[in-house]
Amino acid sequence: MPTPLQAIMFDVDGVLLDSLPQHLQICIDKAREYGLGGLAVPDAEGMRRKIAGGLRVSPMRNFFLAVGFPPAQADRAVVDYEREFVQSYRPQAFAGIGPMLARLRDAGCTLGLVTANTRSNVEPALGAALELFDPRCRFYFDSFAVARSKAWCLQESARVLDVALADCAYVGDQPADIEAAEVSRMRFLGVTFGWGLTRATHGGVALVDSVDAIAPALLES
Repeated sequence: MPTPLQAIMFDVDGVLLDSLPQHLQICIDKAREYGLGGLAVPDAEGMRRKIAGGLRVSPMRNFFLAVGFPPAQADRAVVDYEREFVQSYRPQAFAGIGPMLARLRDAGCTLGLVTANTRSNVEPALGAALELFDPRCRFYFDSFAVARSKAWCLQESARVLDVALADCAYVGDQPADIEAAEVSRMRFLGVTFGWGLTRATHGGVALVDSVDAIAPALLES
């Protein structure tokens, strides 16, 4: 039987924050602002299907490219995104996130964040729930002068906590998150209510369909 988990790292967008609609909306707004009249931004369900099929959308430049922005406009949009997103498009946390995280922490698990989003976007949106995450294990896209991969951040979280990788888990919502967990040799739990994991396309992966199911799945694994 696997040993009990000692640390759990969380992706943010699509796992803790219901943020896909807001990311698509800023794409729509920027396409209009930049005069990209022929660009058709998919709706949320269409984007989820693309991501489930392997489309890479992290970090944010890849998201703009994925919906059809030319490279120069994608670079421009990233600058605007970093300045405007938290003020004009701030997403809400999924219902039940706080109690779920508190249950995991009270069970003795150290909690961390490994996300391709920036600190300035993540921390205000998480609000009081941010305090449930160990400050040593909050990894953002802009935590380092040169961006680190999610796999590197997962491995670093285990190192700073001095726990075995096999006793850690990563909770994510994209195929790239599965890959990061595999590379880092951590356990993985996927959520189907996020950006790009479905039971139809990822049937061999441990998945849950609601926030309420996350803690039981992790504590009983």
